[in-house]
This record gives sequence, structure tokens and C-alpha cells, in this order.
Amino acid sequence: MSGNPSPPSNVVPWPQPPWPSSAVPPGCFSELARLNQCYNEVQMMEMILSKVVCDLATNNAAFQQCLVNAIAKSGSNVPLIGVTNGADAQPGQVGEYVQFVSTLPIPIGATNQAPLQSGVLQPGDWDVYAWMQTNGSGTDVAFYLNPIPAGFANQASGSDWGSTTGSGGGIIIGSMCRALISVPTLMVFAVDFTSAITQTATLTVEARRRR
Repeated sequence: MSGNPSPPSNVVPWPQPPWPSSAVPPGCFSELARLNQCYNEVQMMEMILSKVVCDLATNNAAFQQCLVNAIAKSGSNVPLIGVTNGADAQPGQVGEYVQFVSTLPIPIGATNQAPLQSGVLQPGDWDVYAWMQTNGSGTDVAFYLNPIPAGFANQASGSDWGSTTGSGGGIIIGSMCRALISVPTLMVFAVDFTSAITQTATLTVEARRRR
């Protein structure tokens, strides 16, 4: 007998690459190779996601606010978010500043009372300051939160009653008030006044977020 013997007719040779989907490639380490490839792809995905999240956190105001809201909702004790570069803090960040200015006509006559809507304060821990300016003489005036909203420490009231404000008007400083609120809150003030002339009173409410 010479040459190489022919294989039996019932022997099917192993398929050559590319293998059919139903065939298992040869080798003891094939599954490890596939696992290693999967791990590399997961690392690449994490790298891409990290770039996307960092870009959003740096440049997307809506995403930044989303993070702030999520941290506030969780009650986490992570460092508070704010700024130290002299810029205005974004809404929801420590140091956020808001101001509401409202004007009330003051007619001449006997003592009167009128409601004055200021503004809506968003959830948070705030220091609230209120002050009023009149633009004429012979005015007695008092202002105060009425009713006191839930979470407000006092009426943020101020008054100059029983004396005149001078020919050019005057400024009345109210008490500082802490507002610790969990829902958007409308601030409504009552204004008591008596005036020798027809004029206006301007109420300014300022608030700075503590947390």
C-alpha cells in the first residue's frame, strides 16, 4: 500500500473559518477570548458614557439642575453645590439670589389696609429680607406677611408708625426671616397705611438660598 490512505467516507471534516453559527470553534480558550472581548467593549462603553455625562454636567444647565434636584430630594449629605468665583449661583444652588419688587398705590385719607403679592419662593432654606420705600411725606406705614406661610419663622414685618417719613419719602426696613419650605410658596404682605398725600409704596423682598 503506498501514499496516504483516504479517510473513511463517513468522516466529516471540521469546518474551516468562518464557522457556521451552529458550530463551536476549536480551542480550549475560545470562551475566555470572547469574555475578554466583551470586557473590552464594556470598558469602551463606560468611557463613552463618562465623556457624555461629564460634558452634560459641565455645559448643560438642565442636566446640572437635574443633579441638584436629585441631591436635594435624596437628603444626601454630599457637599453643597454653589460657586466661589463671584458669579451668580444657578437656581437651586447655595447662594442663589432672588428679588421681588411690588408697588402699591397709597391714596390720601384715613387708615387703610391692602394686600400686596410679592413673589413665589422655591423650595429650600432661605434668608428673607423685606423693605419698603415711600415717595412722599406724611405717611405712616407698616407691612407684614399675612398670613405667615408654612415654614416662615416670622412676619418679616417693618413699620414707621406715629412719625412722618419726611418730604422725600423714606425707607422702612423689615425683620429678617428664615424660610424653610418644601413647596413653592407665594409671599403675600398686608400693608397698613395712612397718608397725607396720594403716593406709592414699593415693597422689595430679597432672599438668598442657604441650602
